[in-house]
Amino acid sequence: MYIFTAKDYFMLNIQHLRFEWMCGHRNFSILCNLRVVLTQEDPAALLKELPVLKSRYRSLCAQMEEISLEQKESMDSIRAALQKTMEIVQALQQQTQLQNSPLSAQEQTAAQQLHLKTGKEMEFSVQEPSSPGSTDPGSAEEAQFIPLTKEAFLSVPRSIRSTVKLADLNNFYKELFNHFIVQNNRAALSLSEMKKMNMKATDSRIRILEELGIVELNKQGNVKLAV
Repeated sequence: MYIFTAKDYFMLNIQHLRFEWMCGHRNFSILCNLRVVLTQEDPAALLKELPVLKSRYRSLCAQMEEISLEQKESMDSIRAALQKTMEIVQALQQQTQLQNSPLSAQEQTAAQQLHLKTGKEMEFSVQEPSSPGSTDPGSAEEAQFIPLTKEAFLSVPRSIRSTVKLADLNNFYKELFNHFIVQNNRAALSLSEMKKMNMKATDSRIRILEELGIVELNKQGNVKLAV
């Protein structure tokens, strides 16, 4: 059985981006062809259809803006997912002392275009495990709590992110971290319990953290960190 590797996932997403670019290029070609049509038609007839042409033009411009926005969000999402995958692979190779296989020339070029960290650049991004002998809760929090990055935040679908701000989400994430990790509480919390504890909990923020795999919900809908 063929195993779908991270490299295959990387190249698949590159092909997906190319397809999206072709769709955007097609719409742009339609806009350019409008000028050709204008030079071939009767001017009097064109004046009558001018409102329709303006409406079509505005509609196509709106579609182009939407495609551009979706492409940017797709690129940010793919970049965040690939960077996370590469960091996980790097960490596993360090833990198992496996030799890191170098990227091919094509993969290296794609990584540079996506602004991904590779090789030794990633070694500074991989977090070192905390010392098992540490007993100070404050030092444990500083060593382990890592706020969500903008790339990870944008990897969540916009329909789930809604109007949530990254800073507010990180504040809520840190409150959960303090409760479950620093204070070593194990029981899952309901939304009402979190609000009684003055946590900045909302359904939208919980859904985002669940989408990122940071929290998990039990059958009752109560929340705890997925660690």
